[in-house]
Amino acid sequence: MFKRSVISILLFIFLIHGSLFSRIPQADIDTSSINRQTEQAYISSRSNPDLSIMQAHTALRVSKSINYSRGIADASLALGMAYFAKYNPGDSSYFYNIKALDLYRDLGNYQGMGRACYTLAYVFSLKGNIRESERYSSLSLEYFKEGGDSRGIVNSYNVLSYLAKQQNDLEKARELIEEAIATARSVNDTLPLADALNSLGNIYKDMALFNQAINSYFEALRLWELKGDSTGLSIAYGSIGLMYYYQQDWDRALEFDLQKLSISEALGDLWEVSKTLNNISQIYSSRSQFDTSLYYIRRAMNLNLDMGYQSGIASAYHNMASTLLQMSQIDSAFYYATKAVKISREINDPVLMNSLLTLAQVYRARKDYTSALKNAHEAYNLASKQKLPIVIGQASSILSDLYSITGQSDLAYGYLKEFFLINDSINNNEYHKQVTRLEIEYEYDQRQKAAEYARMQERIVNENRLKQQGLYLRGLVILLVLLAIISILFIRHNRVRSKYDRIDLEQRLLRAQMNPHFIFNSLCAVQDFILSGKSQMANAFLTKIASLMRNILEQTGEEYIPLEKEIETLRLYLEVQKLRFEKEFEYTLIMDKEIDPQNLSVPPMLAQPCVENSIEHGLLKSQHNGLLQISYHLVNGLLMLEVTDNGIGRKRASEISGSRMKRNSISTKLTEKRLMHFRKVLKEKSISYEIIDLYEGDDPAGTKVIMKLPYKKIYA
Repeated sequence: MFKRSVISILLFIFLIHGSLFSRIPQADIDTSSINRQTEQAYISSRSNPDLSIMQAHTALRVSKSINYSRGIADASLALGMAYFAKYNPGDSSYFYNIKALDLYRDLGNYQGMGRACYTLAYVFSLKGNIRESERYSSLSLEYFKEGGDSRGIVNSYNVLSYLAKQQNDLEKARELIEEAIATARSVNDTLPLADALNSLGNIYKDMALFNQAINSYFEALRLWELKGDSTGLSIAYGSIGLMYYYQQDWDRALEFDLQKLSISEALGDLWEVSKTLNNISQIYSSRSQFDTSLYYIRRAMNLNLDMGYQSGIASAYHNMASTLLQMSQIDSAFYYATKAVKISREINDPVLMNSLLTLAQVYRARKDYTSALKNAHEAYNLASKQKLPIVIGQASSILSDLYSITGQSDLAYGYLKEFFLINDSINNNEYHKQVTRLEIEYEYDQRQKAAEYARMQERIVNENRLKQQGLYLRGLVILLVLLAIISILFIRHNRVRSKYDRIDLEQRLLRAQMNPHFIFNSLCAVQDFILSGKSQMANAFLTKIASLMRNILEQTGEEYIPLEKEIETLRLYLEVQKLRFEKEFEYTLIMDKEIDPQNLSVPPMLAQPCVENSIEHGLLKSQHNGLLQISYHLVNGLLMLEVTDNGIGRKRASEISGSRMKRNSISTKLTEKRLMHFRKVLKEKSISYEIIDLYEGDDPAGTKVIMKLPYKKIYA
């Protein structure tokens, strides 16, 4: 596991340490407004880099108009950060960070220079230019020392250690990270200390000093738990998972890596997501579940290709080659192994040694023993030079096997003896491995129990506080003017009740949408596809339903979401339904030209219950081809949603479906209650919900639902 992702560390300096602008002398209202604008650009640079870029450009334009040098520098640095968050380090991010650095130099601002250099270090790191990355890291350390910025010093040591580790100089990496730890301890700075301790654990892990690694990981975990740091906890889960991986406890390793993946995806931390996908693929490969391993490798590969992250691409290619080799797909394994070696040579990545060993095994499978020995020896020599016992042991094992095949028994025996000596020194014996495993479990369980106890204590304190507040309020009723207090309580009660009514409606609607019946049928459909040998359809179905569930869960609790996101969820739901049922139906989504779905936000999860009723109780029971039309129109300041189907109508559907219609009636009532809530809060009587039965003569011809919804514009 690597350390905290690049963007997380950068934001860690800028946001937690305190923005540059808080120390700007605000000479007048113009500069004060600019400072606030640029600070907001920093805050949104990770969660919404596009918004950050817009804000920073505005601040930059205004700063130039009044010749405000500090504002130009700050806005340039904000733009550099935002473009970096969009994985665009090679052009725009570099341009704006260099511009900021030059301006800060003119101003003599050491902290600004340090932060610009720090960002540039990561820009060059991602481009594979380790020398320039190291130069800017050293410059950032000098500037932070000049400016007396302790947290900047800690982070500069951290990145210098990371670069040394990338160049396989583990001793230098350890010395640098110990400097970072000492600095962080001296100022009692918790989160940078946790980062540095985790990095130290990674270095110990590469040196095969597993006891020291575990100690560092758990000390970091303790600090992250104290701060409730989600990103830190995900890193700790990954580190602990790696310890289980080395002990070949695949189930526990997978458990921790999946926890890390969930948190990293929720945080949008794509670097950590790509690394975790690679680790999960290795676990499945070790369990001989090759198809699943390839699925995770492809996800990691595509993600790293999108980011242009060369180190991640090399790791994905290496994992692909290793898995394909185990599947006896020798030519494909050779293709990916050579690509992994080529990329890791170009960027001097540590995965080079492992890629060389995999390539050696591919040559062995091709019976090209000369090439196999050449690659294995190169990996062995590199690992010996860098004092990496794990890789030395792997290389010794492969060399012993190759020399045995080629009839050179003395050399085969020598390397085999070295392999066993190294393996014994790392693993000690099975008892040591078992004790280490129990220690990890005990430490983790203790922390889980402690966290649960802390939550219980907090709940008890809150309950007692609520009781005390109740007594206090009753006392105030006696002591103060009765009418005034009743009025205040009445207003407050109405506001709280309105808020919790909305939350309750959203939660009940979520349960109605994600009902067990729908989930069960969907999973049964996946099972049917798998049993029928339709693995691609099963994979496509599973991907769509997972995306649908994620969208629904993300939208829960939000009062408004972009219309574009609502339509995306509707499309996913319709595609899932089309895959579930053999009976085909067609659907269309129509939207007025004046509607901009990216700039319009609406209450979430209002359309899906209507669509579900139309499909399951109208279209699927019909004898003719099903047609479903969903349209959005702007009418008198409201968004009108129409859902029209050519199904069998409500009366006939009720006769056929019985209890299932009753459940959908519940979801309809919940939708009506939500609209009633908006009608009351917004004081807009035109917000409405109407169901119209359609007929052709006396025969039912379908159903139309018309909703008039409130909406908001994201940008004025």
